[in-house]
Amino acid sequence: MVENIKSRKGSALARAITIVENNDEDYLEIISKLYSSTGKSHIIGITGSPGTGKSTLVDKVAKMLSDNGKSVAVLAVDPSSPFSRGAILGDRIRMMSAQKTSDIFIRSMASRGEVGGLAKSVRNVITLFEAFGFDAILIETVGSGQTEVEIMNLAHTTLVVTAPGLGDEIQAQKAGIMEIADIFVVNKADLPTAKTTAYQIQKILSTEAAVNRKQVPIIMTSPVKETGITELVEKVEERWQKINDSGEREQIEKSHAYYKLMESIKDKFWGFMKEEVMNSANWSTVVDEVYKKDIYPEQAADDLFSEFFVSVKK
Repeated sequence: MVENIKSRKGSALARAITIVENNDEDYLEIISKLYSSTGKSHIIGITGSPGTGKSTLVDKVAKMLSDNGKSVAVLAVDPSSPFSRGAILGDRIRMMSAQKTSDIFIRSMASRGEVGGLAKSVRNVITLFEAFGFDAILIETVGSGQTEVEIMNLAHTTLVVTAPGLGDEIQAQKAGIMEIADIFVVNKADLPTAKTTAYQIQKILSTEAAVNRKQVPIIMTSPVKETGITELVEKVEERWQKINDSGEREQIEKSHAYYKLMESIKDKFWGFMKEEVMNSANWSTVVDEVYKKDIYPEQAADDLFSEFFVSVKK
């Protein structure tokens, strides 16, 4: 499978993604053997509030990148049920143009309840895409507003998509999603208040809170009328060239490495805690004590952690 992925066989890639997403037995071996073949793709994150038209925009951007001779992978992260952990995976319905193009590979994935809108397996799927040799990888996040900041830890270029009439002008003033943008996109620019939205974002960018920020372009797009897409793709390509020429890409990828390592450690630690602590008889006793108000939850957690670390040292 590893060799078939390196040889750009799509069927092997699809099977490997399923293995990675399900954390099957061989997933880590596959990822580890492919990791040294990564590092050439431009990873582009697309985030923003629900209703801004991200999926339709991604469809048009992917198609144009493909028309420009780039091989493109799209990973659409959909919201998932907090109970079944499943998702409707409806983003693909809105990517009809991209699906008809042979050089574009599209995969949907449930967020599985991750706060930042990104499933833990997303970073492993990106590794598969990079090893496969895609020129551009587009990651569309769930779209839950302020929590969408984690994408900056995986992407070289982050697009924050807004649209007129959705309250994004106010949302943009908050810390977090505004500050991660490399490019702002005012989508649905055919609507009457689109220019007002763009003006308000520009005004916010020029305030004292943003004095030390880099210059962030604001692009107005309309997938319906197919306007602004060319300019947006040009800006994305310009940024890729700029961060490669300036050495900024190396800094970005070092921060990505830090994030991936920390997240991997947290994953392993949390898995170990669930296996060793939460399945123990002592766990049930502590839960009962918290329920009976014999001990405060934070104190109980502190005691459990102390006990856990003592057992690890031994």
